[in-house]
Amino acid sequence: MGPGGDLSVNPPIRNPWPKRIVVGVILSFAAFFLWLGAYPDNTDPRNIYYVLWKHGLNSNMNLDDALVAMLRDSGRERQVQGLTEDQLKARFGYIRTLGKVTTYYQACYFTPGTFTEGDARRAEIAAKSKDAFFLRDSPWMVVMKDGKAVDLILCKGY
Repeated sequence: MGPGGDLSVNPPIRNPWPKRIVVGVILSFAAFFLWLGAYPDNTDPRNIYYVLWKHGLNSNMNLDDALVAMLRDSGRERQVQGLTEDQLKARFGYIRTLGKVTTYYQACYFTPGTFTEGDARRAEIAAKSKDAFFLRDSPWMVVMKDGKAVDLILCKGY
């Protein structure tokens, strides 16, 4: 055969990308299901649902479970820092002011021993109610400064 007539000399070049894409998709699904199996507890900060919620990709996360998972999350402060009161409500469903929590949690905010009794105490709590919020019914207190969250404190065993 003449030039260009023999296909065995110049075989057609195949594109390897479709095969690589399929392998990549299969490996991604395998890694996803392994991750699901490795961290099945909803209160584990490595649980896929918590990780997705943490990055704003899971709006169906049980927020009470998320607050428990924050106990073991080393980056938990980043979940609140810089957020306004309205943003905290949107992220955690609801928040509670100092006047709406128990005296145990109020004591977490106020220096122990500085409590006054009666109306003076209620006035002090009302005046400071914009300085701190509690996330849902959890022991997590968010300290605010100039309308933005600056600190996250666990009020437990203090």
